[in-house]
Amino acid sequence: MALKGLKKTDQSSNRDQIDYFIQGASERIKKIEPSQKNYKRYTFSLTEDVNNEIDQLLVSSRVAKANRSIILKAAIHQLKKLSEEELYQVVLNEIK
Repeated sequence: MALKGLKKTDQSSNRDQIDYFIQGASERIKKIEPSQKNYKRYTFSLTEDVNNEIDQLLVSSRVAKANRSIILKAAIHQLKKLSEEELYQVVLNEIK
């Protein structure tokens, strides 16, 4: 069974349009993206208890997209609401 009519057409007349489309694609995508966030990967140590607490928070949050980064961001958000004295006490209690 042969397929008929599938010959490669001469695209030389459309070459300028094709090149413009290819070269401008990244610029067009930047315009439609809501934001360009830069993420950096950091490594830090946790005790097994803290690791388990994060796992429990992930389950308790019941948010499908929640991950360890989201839990950490939520914790920082709540810590920022504390006064300097309250923050000092929280940190001091964790050190002990």
